[in-house]
Amino acid sequence: MHALVLTALLAAAPAERELIVLVLIDAMRADHVGAYGYSRPTTPNLDELATRGTRYTRAYVNAPWTRPSTASFLTGLNASRHRTETEDSKLPAEVVTLAQKLAAAGWKTAGFTANGNGGSLAGLERGFHVFEDPSKTYTRQSRNERCAKLASASVEERARADCKRYNGLPTGEFLVGRALDHLRHSRADKEFLFVFLVDPHDPYEAPPALEKMFLGDFKGTIRRRALWERDNNYPGDERFSMMAVYDAGIRYADQALGELLRGAPAAGFGKVTWFVTADHGEGFGEHGFYLHAHHFWEEVIHVPLIAVGPAFSTGVDPRIAQSIDVAATILSLAGVKAADLPGRALTEPAPASSHIISEYNEYGIHRQAAVGRRYKVIWQRPADEAWYLRTAKKKEFFPSVSFGREVVQVFDLTTDPQEKHDLATAMPAEAAQMLAALRAFVGNAGTLAEK
Repeated sequence: MHALVLTALLAAAPAERELIVLVLIDAMRADHVGAYGYSRPTTPNLDELATRGTRYTRAYVNAPWTRPSTASFLTGLNASRHRTETEDSKLPAEVVTLAQKLAAAGWKTAGFTANGNGGSLAGLERGFHVFEDPSKTYTRQSRNERCAKLASASVEERARADCKRYNGLPTGEFLVGRALDHLRHSRADKEFLFVFLVDPHDPYEAPPALEKMFLGDFKGTIRRRALWERDNNYPGDERFSMMAVYDAGIRYADQALGELLRGAPAAGFGKVTWFVTADHGEGFGEHGFYLHAHHFWEEVIHVPLIAVGPAFSTGVDPRIAQSIDVAATILSLAGVKAADLPGRALTEPAPASSHIISEYNEYGIHRQAAVGRRYKVIWQRPADEAWYLRTAKKKEFFPSVSFGREVVQVFDLTTDPQEKHDLATAMPAEAAQMLAALRAFVGNAGTLAEK
């Protein structure tokens, strides 16, 4: 009798609830993260998470700006394959998203993004049962309602904590609150959660206490924005202030990440897998270039990637990884077949000669990069001058753009990690093979028609 009762109880007991979380932090370059060797205290929560899982030291994004990069994370496809590469592009109807595949397999899917380029503006809400982003959800009324909840705080605290952020977008603090509220009310046994925090993005801004932490006794005028390209760097004080408030923005996002890391398991999920990474990095004049997009320097496409969960060991993985691998890994962990995708699950061995491809096709500029075990090859095809002038207005906007000829650059990342010495004129054989593969990749994909 007792055995029958026990059997019945075990049969009725719910399976361990499973949660897979993908967190993107906008514009967070790898070398400004503590776990990647940065000396300033930008990421204490992410650093602690890294001690519990795998830190990928050579993770790269498949595109250097938000819309195509996020689309690669959420489809498992390279930019020229998902064709969401320009400011006015949307994910084509025939492209099946990560969320759609998970939903079809019985997973509940929820997304919370502070950047519409990583959401409904790009058609990336497809397949999510719940999806909130500022381009559709955060109306003036809802912002006012949220601000009213902070009535006990000072005016400045209210503005910085909730109402006033990058172009009025919600803070990570608010967005994580929304995500945790969703998880607490979820009854799903299997859930996928996507969270996109925008706090480090320009114009660089964070709560005063965090800015003070990184500015120290700085008395000058704080520069919060920059031009993309300059022949000469900004003066030292201006560049210092930009990087300081950028770091403060990373710390602000990390605080929100900490709340999510503590709150998600408390919502009743016994098996939680985390992926924390960035959609791209940020330049601060290392190569005469600021912000992101348009280029493939390490500061722009090399991002942190931390994976924590039952399938991941503790330690460092030096193999090359990319955005589309994250999508393939999530599907693999969820038990969903992804044989049609080009990425590999990070839980599987990587080919010894693997390389990744990153792409930029916008403003009539066509640049691609291949990053391999040792070399990086950057290939710029001649720009579409008519399209460029129509969209960028003048050639001075991006002085590095090439008209009428292609440009190839080659860097040995092993001996020249700062990418100062171009080897294109005496190209190593391995780099030449990568360039040939890059040309073949572009030739097979074609490029998005720009009209």
